[in-house]
Amino acid sequence: MQPTSSMNEEFLKKWQMGLQIFRPSIDNTSVHERKKAIKLSADVAMASLRKGTTCWSRALIEKTATEDNFLVRQMLSGIKAESLINKKLPKKIVCHRKIVRRSKKILRRKSKSASEEAAAKAKRLVKRRTQGLRNVVPGGELMSNDVLLLQETLDYIVSLQTQVNVMRSIVDAAEAEIER
Repeated sequence: MQPTSSMNEEFLKKWQMGLQIFRPSIDNTSVHERKKAIKLSADVAMASLRKGTTCWSRALIEKTATEDNFLVRQMLSGIKAESLINKKLPKKIVCHRKIVRRSKKILRRKSKSASEEAAAKAKRLVKRRTQGLRNVVPGGELMSNDVLLLQETLDYIVSLQTQVNVMRSIVDAAEAEIER
């Protein structure tokens, strides 16, 4: 699934707005601070494309709102910025390690056939991979439903492709300008 040109245009508009908001504070800063400002405005632009309809966009909005509330409010104007910024994501459920270890030992004691063992190994592999996705996708650690996690991951990938396409076209335009 490729991002549409309208998504690219909308992302570029929002990203430019974020960079313009940062402009006065960026001029006399270090490279690290400039990089952080560019990344922050790109994240907010990407999340604002989805208008907070996805878990990953709400997680990015919440994260960036704690870093730079003014930027988020400006870029999210018109899409209920206050409700998105103040909306709390559900807390991650934490299991007690001792209980988990004990239950795993009990499961290991039972003897299994070869097919049951293969199925268990496949489940562990799928669980490990989905945990990897949860760590990569913003807000993924809060999603308990694997289908929702996959949908959110696909949507996040399309948004990242949009971001890369726009940034690549800016670099291409800058290089073409230098060659002249």
